[in-house]
Amino acid sequence: MLTVIHHPAQLPSGYMIHGWRVVKLLGAGTYGAVYRVEMNGHPFAMKIAMHRPSSGDAEQADARLMRELGCLVHLRHSNIVGVLGFGRFPDFRTGWLYVVLDFVDGYTLAEWMERTHPTAQEVVRVFEKLAGAMDYMHGRGIFHRDLKLANIMVRAKDSEPVILDFSAGDYTHAEDLTDAPLPPGTRRYRSPEAYRFLKEHGDEKGARYEFKVTDDVYALGVCLYDVLTTPEPASGSPKAAVEGRWVPPQARELNARVPAGLSDVAMRFIARKPEERPPTAEAMRRELAALAGEAGPEWTVPVHVPSLKPPTAPASNTDEETPPTRRVRRARLMDAGVALLVVAAVAGAFMWLRPTSPIAVPREVSGQPVEPVSPGDAGVASLVPAPMSLQDAGPLPNSGGVLAASSPGVALPPLESVRKESSAVKRAPIVANPSATPAKKSPAASSARAEFLAKCAVASAAVALQLGCPSNSQVRPESGACPEEARNAMFRGSDKGWLNLAPGRSSVQVLRDPLIAA
Repeated sequence: MLTVIHHPAQLPSGYMIHGWRVVKLLGAGTYGAVYRVEMNGHPFAMKIAMHRPSSGDAEQADARLMRELGCLVHLRHSNIVGVLGFGRFPDFRTGWLYVVLDFVDGYTLAEWMERTHPTAQEVVRVFEKLAGAMDYMHGRGIFHRDLKLANIMVRAKDSEPVILDFSAGDYTHAEDLTDAPLPPGTRRYRSPEAYRFLKEHGDEKGARYEFKVTDDVYALGVCLYDVLTTPEPASGSPKAAVEGRWVPPQARELNARVPAGLSDVAMRFIARKPEERPPTAEAMRRELAALAGEAGPEWTVPVHVPSLKPPTAPASNTDEETPPTRRVRRARLMDAGVALLVVAAVAGAFMWLRPTSPIAVPREVSGQPVEPVSPGDAGVASLVPAPMSLQDAGPLPNSGGVLAASSPGVALPPLESVRKESSAVKRAPIVANPSATPAKKSPAASSARAEFLAKCAVASAAVALQLGCPSNSQVRPESGACPEEARNAMFRGSDKGWLNLAPGRSSVQVLRDPLIAA
């Protein structure tokens, strides 16, 4: 049966590409997907571009894989991944580009550090071989431009390092794929002079940084520095900052198990000025080879104790190593946390101080029988009056045409407004035990509570504004004319049961039912 492939990262196991049988997906990124494939029982790695050449891909995945192929066909070194073939599928002209590479069975350099816990001698041996491979590469006019822990593997069977992934590589007379001032790469491993060029010429049209040998030397030096100072680099442990203007701390300061000679060599590899670094990868290799004969106690024990935690101290005793954007982001997170705590405190105080005893609605008000409610109805009293119409209920005595309040201190709208509501859902009032007598509260206590709740509301609104709450989260209803009965209830004297409010003065009162008060 013919299998239709819609994406290069979705090849099923057993799929055949020109004699290579797909075994499984090893990983996928922005530019390509890597599979383990087999031919005649031997394992290989196949890297496939994420897009076809005519797909209009802004990342130019096809062109980058072709660039990687152009780098690898000139290289034949035991510590550099080898290329075995390439092609396109399913169409030979317009299909996805693939490149078949040596399969390296092992770990990335970061994983190798965590799993095997190498000694200082073993670290020096691995980086001496990497420096030799890099010098061979530079001798053929090829730059890697993205050397990092994830792009270096260590074979499991013989602990030989292998440099991978030349998708950001460059060679003589290669066509530019981007118009950015700096070539593609990983920020942490860019040299200080590349950053200076970006700062001074980043706004100039057509400005291009000329990548040099010392840039690759610096990147490999950062790899060595991370191996010596970060005990768990593959697990996301924080690394000491190296991108700042100041010189990072000595490797031996962050990890006392690093021999002094190895710490000095690592710091020379990542010197701020390029003239203070080894001028070539061969000079770098010679400095490491001079340490290979060291055999003291500190050279034969693991560089990191397995239980050792990564250093939490900053790279230097100044804030210059912390990027300004990171400091601003950290401050904003702290402000948001404080604001959330304030909101939580206000809400807790409101819940603690709110009235807990509901107002009882006597059966005599409605004159209707009661219906039992299921005990599982949370928040509803055990008895609910049977349905009745608003006309049957009528206004309460001395209430000025206002129905009974559903909670203390809150009055329902006038009768005419209630009649306009046509909801099909009947809301049952909360009914307390008729035998229980509600506690009477003094006007002073009620006023104090109302003042406190008003302050809570103001504080909550201020915090919400600080957090950037949307301004249209709630819509105020249109105002209407106040009925004459309600105005009489609010502004007439208290001798006839009115509220006796002064015009223009804000107040919160509790509506009292004469039946309940009696």
